[in-house]
Amino acid sequence: MHIHLPKPLHGWRALFNEVGVIVLGILIALTLEQLIVSIHERRIAGEARESIKAEVRENLFWIKQREQREPCIRRRLAELDDLLQLARAGAATPLVHHLGVLPHAKITSLRWEANAQAGRASLFSGEEQRILGNLYFTTEQFRAAQSQEEIIWSKMRFIQGLKQFSPLEAHDLAILLGEVRYQHWVVLLTIHRAQQWAARMQLAAANPVGIEGPPSANAQICEKLTAPFTASDSTSGPDAFAEPGDMP
Repeated sequence: MHIHLPKPLHGWRALFNEVGVIVLGILIALTLEQLIVSIHERRIAGEARESIKAEVRENLFWIKQREQREPCIRRRLAELDDLLQLARAGAATPLVHHLGVLPHAKITSLRWEANAQAGRASLFSGEEQRILGNLYFTTEQFRAAQSQEEIIWSKMRFIQGLKQFSPLEAHDLAILLGEVRYQHWVVLLTIHRAQQWAARMQLAAANPVGIEGPPSANAQICEKLTAPFTASDSTSGPDAFAEPGDMP
């Protein structure tokens, strides 16, 4: 039986060639693996980016709906100021039938939070993360101010049907009106800042769902403070979901 022993390498050059082939193979494998990971991460980041941008566009749509009601809200606040001055002076005040309902903007952050918690948002550039973080912080401030504004607005409804203000009722209205004006200022400020951050990413308002339309043209808040209750899209027509008595 013949035993074949391994032949010794002929010099250092042959050794380097063998080692070089092995190292080159490892480098190629690592490069390919990194390329595959990079392609996968880019795809994941792209999907996350589009999901978040869609959410931002929808938030901007709702903010724009609110912004379109601002002329009516400003007039209502001015009317309430005039009413308060009469009440403080002990003068006769006009009868308020219905204060009106503030428009409610549906602000969400579910897609941003889900992608951030899953680590997908970390695949964005540092600048993208900074802008989106500021944008969502701003819309969260808007949502909080809107919530407080609605609570205070509902408390001011005690003036509905009130024929004469007592000094205590005039005082209560003054307190509530001051609070609601502050929250209204925060709402306006956050609308402005949200639009600024969105412009940095070249994002505009869009409603991909297509269900919600433009603000109702016959909203009570756009009527005079002394106007009788008028039906809205929510209390009349084929899409009504409430009765007039259900309105706050």
